[in-house]
Amino acid sequence: MFVASVTASTLAYATNGDTMMSVGAENTALGGTGVAHFVGAESTFANPAMLGKSTGREVTGGLVVFRPSVTNDGMSGGALVANSAANTSYIPDISFSSRLDDKLTYGVAMAGIAGMGVDYTGAPKGTHVAAKTALSILKVIPTIAYNKDNYGLGFSPVLQYGLLAISYDTSVAMPGSLAVNAARKASSHTGFGIALGGYYNTSPALTLAASYHSKIRMNYGTQMSVAGAGFGQVFADHLDQPAEIKAGFAYATADNFTVTADYRLIQWGSAAGYKDFGWKDQTVIAVGGKYSADGYWLGAGYNNSSNPISVFANGIAANATNGQNGVGNMFNNMLFPGIINSAYTLGGGYALSKHLELAASFMYAPKVTARVDISDAVPPAGAAPGTLFNTTTHSQQSYSASLRYKF
Repeated sequence: MFVASVTASTLAYATNGDTMMSVGAENTALGGTGVAHFVGAESTFANPAMLGKSTGREVTGGLVVFRPSVTNDGMSGGALVANSAANTSYIPDISFSSRLDDKLTYGVAMAGIAGMGVDYTGAPKGTHVAAKTALSILKVIPTIAYNKDNYGLGFSPVLQYGLLAISYDTSVAMPGSLAVNAARKASSHTGFGIALGGYYNTSPALTLAASYHSKIRMNYGTQMSVAGAGFGQVFADHLDQPAEIKAGFAYATADNFTVTADYRLIQWGSAAGYKDFGWKDQTVIAVGGKYSADGYWLGAGYNNSSNPISVFANGIAANATNGQNGVGNMFNNMLFPGIINSAYTLGGGYALSKHLELAASFMYAPKVTARVDISDAVPPAGAAPGTLFNTTTHSQQSYSASLRYKF
C-alpha cells in the first residue's frame, strides 16, 4: 500500500534537482537541514549516524502535499503558454527506530525521496509538444548506528525503487513526427546503494556531522532510448541516482534556540543519464533556526541551490554525448525542468501527550524562469541558430505533516 501511494502520485517534484530537500516536517521546517540535527527516526535520511542520539523507541509517519506550478511556451515564442497539469503530489514517509543498548540503535525508514515531470497533454495544438513525463523514486533504508559519549557512526544499505515514463507527440508542432510511448507506460527498476555517516559533539552545545550516500545505478527499460529516437538521437537507458556528500552543524544555545546549517554536494555530473544531458554537480546550502519551549517548538529556514542544468549553445558542434544541442535543451527545459534554486520554510510542533507529537511545515520556492535555444531540435534539418526558443517557469509550494509516537 505504501509503494502504491508513492507511485500512484502524479509525480514528485523537488527543490534540489529532482531530489527532495529533506524528509520529515521538522527537517523541512529548518530549511532542509538535518545532517547534524537529530529530529527522530527520520534522521536516517539525512545522516544514518544521527540515530545514535535517540533515547528509546519511536515510529514516525508523515505526508507531504507537493504543489508545483510549471508553464512552458512550446514553440510559440512566448505567444501561447501552457500550464502543466502535473500540479499535485502526495508523498508519504514512515520511519522506525529502537535503541538496543547504550551503544547501538537500529531502524528502518521508507519515503518518496525524488521525482520530476510534467503533463502538457492538454497544451495548445500546433505550437506545443503534447508531452507527459514522470519520475518517482522510493527509498527503503534499514540502519544500524553506534554511539559513544561524544561521537557516533551509522551505516545503511539502501534499496531504491524507481518508475520512469516519457511520452510525447510532436506531430502537432512538427508535421511528420510520430507519437512516442503513446500508451504512456512506465518502466521500473530496483537499485542498491549505501549510506555512511558520523557525528562528533565538540561540546554539549555543538555537533559536527557528515554523511555520504552512494550513487545508485538505475535502468528504466527503453524509456530513454525510445524518447531519443523520436528526435533522431541515440540515448542510453541508464538514469542513475547521483551520489551525495553532506556536512553540517547544529548549535544549541542556552536560551532554547538551535541553529542548524548543511552543505550538500549532489553529483549529477557523474551520474549516467543526467551527465549525458549536461547536468552538472549541484551545491546546496541550507540554514535553519528553532525555538523550543515546554511542549512545543517553532522553526524557520532557507535552502539555496545552484542550477544543475547546463544550457547548450546552438550553432556550434553538437555535443557528443547529448546529440544535437537543441534536443538537450528541449528535454531539460520542457520535459524535466529541475531549475528551482531557493526555498523558504517554516513550521512547528506540539506535544499532544507524553508519547504523541504532531509537527507541520510549509515550503515556498519562488518562480524561476529559463529560456533556451531549441533551433536545431526541429527535424529533419533544424532551424537556424537563434531563431527558435523555449521558455519554462517553475515555482513550488508544499505542506507537510507528521505524527511521532514514542514508546
